Amino acid sequence: MVPTEKPLDNPINWSFKIARIWAIDVRVHIVFIIAAFILLAMELPKEGSGDPRSFGHVVVDSLGIYAILFGIVLLHEFGHCWGARRVGGEADEILIWPLGGLATVSPPHDARSHLVTAVSGPMVNVIICGVLSGVIALWVGSLRAVPWNPIHPMWPADTSLIPTLSTAQLWTIRVFGLSYFLLLINMLPIFPFDGGRVLQSLLWPSKGFRESMMIATGIGMVGAILVGLFGLFLEQSWILLMIAGFGYLTCMQQRRMAKEEAAFETGEFGYDFSRGYASFDEAETPEKTPGPIARWKNKRAAEKAERERQEKEAHRLAVEEILRKIAATGMDSLTPAERRTLEAETERKRSQGDD
Repeated sequence: MVPTEKPLDNPINWSFKIARIWAIDVRVHIVFIIAAFILLAMELPKEGSGDPRSFGHVVVDSLGIYAILFGIVLLHEFGHCWGARRVGGEADEILIWPLGGLATVSPPHDARSHLVTAVSGPMVNVIICGVLSGVIALWVGSLRAVPWNPIHPMWPADTSLIPTLSTAQLWTIRVFGLSYFLLLINMLPIFPFDGGRVLQSLLWPSKGFRESMMIATGIGMVGAILVGLFGLFLEQSWILLMIAGFGYLTCMQQRRMAKEEAAFETGEFGYDFSRGYASFDEAETPEKTPGPIARWKNKRAAEKAERERQEKEAHRLAVEEILRKIAATGMDSLTPAERRTLEAETERKRSQGDD
């Protein structure tokens, strides 16, 4: 099958596939690679800065952090994919980009399905933190070695323990800290972060989809402002300011669509700081020219339909070839792969009531 090319006029498609796991394509955006190099350059010791770290130490340290963050974000996104499939939805792609992960999933359009899909991502972080907190406490011999402080998630709660820790223990604490930080960010009640989506899903049964979206995004806008103000007093303020800005703008967009009485549909989940997922809901019957997000979604739907059509056509041709082979040389001439294909086709026809 020849894969459908992604149109490069949309910047969201500037990515490349690195793996296919559980029938889900894992892609990395080119800007993620560029951002990693920029952040690495910012971390390098500057001449005259008094930084005692060597060039090699900084490179290894930074690349290790990026690799851990990449892995945690990916696992978080797989959590959303698992949740969507668990409730009968679909999941076919994960995109890793500078702002986290974007899992393309389509759960059924009901409150429970959305809630399960939203919660499944953060639950991955809960499991990681739960396991590692026990490992760290037993390994170091103190529960205060676990970095519970959300302001300093990479440091043990008792910083006096740092000189006594081995390199392996420090890296284990870093894994916990990154997962813990991403969990806290994800559970902020700011749409489209997981916390905002959970809130909207809980309100949905009593308020209806559109009204629950209005309430959740209203709370999200207030929350984004508070997060931004809080970020002004922190050393790494740019992280929280970026989160606040993104959350506020997304809430504004969703509220505008709700006020225009758009019929929201579930679309692509993913985006966070692992946030696992962000969806951009669009009108079923838009009165105006679709925007860039809607055009992207339409292209993705068309690409998916074309892939399915090509797969069905390839399967049909394979079955015809097997039948010709049986007619010419008999069943015993079939390879194991051909037998499996024939059995799958027989089962498909039987399930459709086709004798």
